Amino acid sequence: MSSDELHIPFDHLPRILSSLSKDVKEIKNFIIRNQKDAYEPDEWMDIRDLCAYHPNHPSKKTVYHWVAIRRIPYHKEGKHIRFSRSEIDAWLLKGYHRTSDEVVEESIGYVNNHR
Repeated sequence: MSSDELHIPFDHLPRILSSLSKDVKEIKNFIIRNQKDAYEPDEWMDIRDLCAYHPNHPSKKTVYHWVAIRRIPYHKEGKHIRFSRSEIDAWLLKGYHRTSDEVVEESIGYVNNHR
């Protein structure tokens, strides 16, 4: 960048500074709004809450079975089992099952890369 490109006429400075000030305020407000969302504490659920939250509304017995076989993320506090909403959301998103074609394709790729 040459020095000619950096030359700004003095009479344009107030308009440029005003525009910059507005941009900085917008960026600051955006950051503040998003920080509130980022620092919002995770919601904890007990087994009843989880049964109501889960899309299939499983029975308590089913959820206890998932805990016993460690299929679902959970936290145990003494005799109490708690579930973190963010961990349950991530677990639900991982529930995607690959098609047979995807499994075969992945297997072929693995074998080819490990020869």
